[in-house]
Amino acid sequence: MNSTIAILTDFGSQDPFVGIMKGVIAAINPPVQLIDLNNQIPPGDIQRAAFTLWQSRDYFSQGTIFLTVIDPGVGTHRRPVIVMADGYVFVGPDNGVFSFILGDDWQAWQLANADLMLSNPGNTFHGRDIFAPGAAHASRGIPGPEFGKAILDLVMLAAPKLESLSPGILRGEILHADHFGNLLTSLGKLVPAVNRKWKFTPWVGESQSQILNASNTSVKLPNGRELPWVNTFGEIPKNECAVLVGSSGLIEIVANRQNAAEMLELSGGECIVLESST
Repeated sequence: MNSTIAILTDFGSQDPFVGIMKGVIAAINPPVQLIDLNNQIPPGDIQRAAFTLWQSRDYFSQGTIFLTVIDPGVGTHRRPVIVMADGYVFVGPDNGVFSFILGDDWQAWQLANADLMLSNPGNTFHGRDIFAPGAAHASRGIPGPEFGKAILDLVMLAAPKLESLSPGILRGEILHADHFGNLLTSLGKLVPAVNRKWKFTPWVGESQSQILNASNTSVKLPNGRELPWVNTFGEIPKNECAVLVGSSGLIEIVANRQNAAEMLELSGGECIVLESST
């Protein structure tokens, strides 16, 4: 049995949708622990939800079930699925939302067993009728094959842009701005090395690792402006922006107690270039 269900949705907090799903789960498996991972994903933003799963999964114990309902295709032919990967369970729509947490070893099944969903499911709230019951039954130990037929072709999102142009020069893209206006990028993942150097490993994809010298690294924006590397927010002068390694290990474009996204008028999808000399 799995004791924890983490809930990720774009439902917000003004409507009862998340509470209703919790009520459905509690009716099926009262002891299960429920954690709100994030219910403020921008409506229909599948990539943002996929990134949030990647950002969060490793901080939960294996066996955790991630109930993920970002579902702009609800009621269409997109499949409801349950996925098992790396010791975790994921329940939600087959629309690419699990793209960034699937390695080579995963199994998936369609949520099709009427006995494991609410009776007479509608076409507009599969979070209540299909996904919440599926997560609750999975938390009781119901194995994947009992939910429906195996799936071998899950929908996958394209990986964020990341390419090596030459030694020490990487081109990536802005992923999105967080609540504080910090711009997360596809340039990472980085871990400290020695002598102010960082080991760079792509967070998705197959590119080779590189060593970056923090003392000689900057990021060039689409308008040609270069931002310096810093180690903390406090190093950035007022009304200026810089880049640092954020909590997820990705390079972020940030300001000190200001909103970098607004200051630079940048948004998701725009290309940036990292330049580093050894």
